[in-house]
Amino acid sequence: MDAVNLRKLKRPQLIEIAEHFKVRKRHRLRKRDLVKALEKRLAEIPEKFSAAFQKPRKVESSSRFAPQHAPPQPPFVDRGAPIPLHYGQDRVTLLVRDPNSLFVFWELEGPRRAEVAATHGSDVYRRGSWVLRLHNDADNVPQDVPVVADGCNWYLSVADDRGYVVELGLRVNGDFIALARSNFVRTPRSGISPDTTTEWMLVEEDYRRVVKLSPSEAPRVGGKFAETLAERFRVPDMSSRFLGASERVPGSRHMRPASKK
Repeated sequence: MDAVNLRKLKRPQLIEIAEHFKVRKRHRLRKRDLVKALEKRLAEIPEKFSAAFQKPRKVESSSRFAPQHAPPQPPFVDRGAPIPLHYGQDRVTLLVRDPNSLFVFWELEGPRRAEVAATHGSDVYRRGSWVLRLHNDADNVPQDVPVVADGCNWYLSVADDRGYVVELGLRVNGDFIALARSNFVRTPRSGISPDTTTEWMLVEEDYRRVVKLSPSEAPRVGGKFAETLAERFRVPDMSSRFLGASERVPGSRHMRPASKK
């Protein structure tokens, strides 16, 4: 191997060969300096150079030339098959969004379309218009809402505190042809409950009023519960507990008034 071939090698390869010849400070040398150093040793020990060149490469250099490890791969998570857009059914699903709004979605991928076309003619979808027929349990008067069948979902404005069912179908010359019917839902009440039979716990203002009442007046306000509160939180007379035989109240300059015998 001559000097021309040495110049064709890359610097990490030259450093690897220089390792076998014990070239000092080989990692700091430039490529041209490595070539000059190896050319001298090639003439002295060609067989050693040949053996060193055929040995599997082992890059001994700074981290810049160190082999880069592949980044760790994230753990595999089997999420199953993707969710299909359709399930091959004729189905309408009704959901409550809020007291005055319903959300309905549907699919007509089952045999119902073919059955309607066979019964009412193949041009029934061209002659008719798609509607959602909304039924409620208050007046039982259906309401037709025009929709786009290919949209597969719709929002409906409704009244609160009522039960609803929708039908998806065609309106042809004033007649309604139902293709699918939804489940029953009931919208919640939009205001507070009219039920006034529940007894709530006394709030802080009522509690303070109850504490000031005498036991004879407490039952008229809250019954046994109010009487118990008033008895439990009534402030006791602490002077009789600390006075004992003394006539002076602790922390006060005034004498306790003498009791009348």
